[in-house]
Amino acid sequence: MFLKPKKIIFESLIKKIRIKDLKPNQINNNKKFVNTLKDEINKNGLLCPLVIDKNNFLLDGHHRYWAIKDFCSQTLVYMVKDKDMDKFLSKLNSYIWFDQKGTLNGDS
Repeated sequence: MFLKPKKIIFESLIKKIRIKDLKPNQINNNKKFVNTLKDEINKNGLLCPLVIDKNNFLLDGHHRYWAIKDFCSQTLVYMVKDKDMDKFLSKLNSYIWFDQKGTLNGDS
């Protein structure tokens, strides 16, 4: 199953990837939260892509990863280079928390 996130903010950073190629690096996860996310994602879809680096290491979205890994074979992710990480996270957080209308242009 291919899972497409509902909101793509940074078109230039998007990449399609197989779930089995992702490399999570967070060991401790809140299992109750993962199960809640799994239910929410099954009901409403994946709202935001996972974030990976150039080596497919998962940088952001570990709980979302664990929630989708059993029923999803591919998804879209943001692939961010190390030097762009601070800028990317700043713009993503600004978009999510401050821009309710979705007018922030992350690709500029």
